[in-house]
Amino acid sequence: MHDTRLWTEIAALGGGAGNSTSLVGTPEQVAEAALAYYELGVSTFLFRGFDQLRDAVEYGQSLIPQIRQRVEQREAQRTTRSA
Repeated sequence: MHDTRLWTEIAALGGGAGNSTSLVGTPEQVAEAALAYYELGVSTFLFRGFDQLRDAVEYGQSLIPQIRQRVEQREAQRTTRSA
């Protein structure tokens, strides 16, 4: 799926293939893009950066909580609609 946050040039820059793509933007923008993938059925994501320790801390503080919040809200909406 191509979306407004998907950046594939990292594969060309690093000579990689396969999982060498990126969702880019603010934590809010990336969380929203991840939610779109979740709605398509994706349940596992690999988030990593170039500075693994710093990025893991940043993702844990800013990105992951936002993704969880959006998923919880979406699931609550589905539950409300089903009731």
